Amino acid sequence: MKKFILFAIFGLMISCSNVQHPDYSANVELTKQWIEVFETQNFDLLTQITSTEVDATSPIYGQGQVGYDGYMETGKFYTGNFSDVTFSDPVFLPGVDNETLIPNGGVRIYGTWSGVSNDTGKEFSVLAYHWFEFEDGKIISTGDFFDATGMMMAVAPDQE
Repeated sequence: MKKFILFAIFGLMISCSNVQHPDYSANVELTKQWIEVFETQNFDLLTQITSTEVDATSPIYGQGQVGYDGYMETGKFYTGNFSDVTFSDPVFLPGVDNETLIPNGGVRIYGTWSGVSNDTGKEFSVLAYHWFEFEDGKIISTGDFFDATGMMMAVAPDQE
């Protein structure tokens, strides 16, 4: 009987851990808008969906954590210097609280960015991982992990 009770409790714990956060679906839609920013070069949309209190982890070597101004500067760079941008094969996953591991409404995504440099006409393709946390319908915390340096080297002018 004790084993049955333990199994029942364990089963209940597992089933509860799969409960979706009520804001997850809406936040996936916000994440899709974030992708749209770069696919359409719509920088204004980035300002609309991002909190002025955002804390962002930059993919650029040595930058680390940046606030709103740094995040917007990076967004302007990517929306202004590349075209034909797509994010293919996206995988959307729920974010979790780092301590409790309970879904917190955040969104994690994996996929492949590709596009063309406006300056050189060279193409890039880079695997990427992004995570987002939201507050009041805006991105409040985010991080981008991909080979930003390799991407820039791929589209750099040819050495003569």
